[in-house]
Amino acid sequence: MTILAAIAAIEQLTKMHNRKRDIPATRYYFWLQIGVNVALVCCVFLPLKDQLFPFLTNMSSVYLICAIFLIGILLCYLCERRIRNIRVGKDKYQKLIATFKKIN
Repeated sequence: MTILAAIAAIEQLTKMHNRKRDIPATRYYFWLQIGVNVALVCCVFLPLKDQLFPFLTNMSSVYLICAIFLIGILLCYLCERRIRNIRVGKDKYQKLIATFKKIN
């Protein structure tokens, strides 16, 4: 995941010089991150939890970890949705950016 995150970050940095709308590596990373978070949420409630998360000793810590994973899933989905809107031309800031370019 760290290597894929680095690839996505490099792709984001190249967006400053490249004006293409699609960023496939970043999109792939977000969907994979959603999948990993869903799998980890499922593992928290399975007996496999003891090997993966030995620090989860009570149910309140289990719920805290689940909340963190669910927040991660939500944030990845929102980022993916934003990328999709930019890709199909429905981004709400696109008109503002075009107006700014005309002024300057």
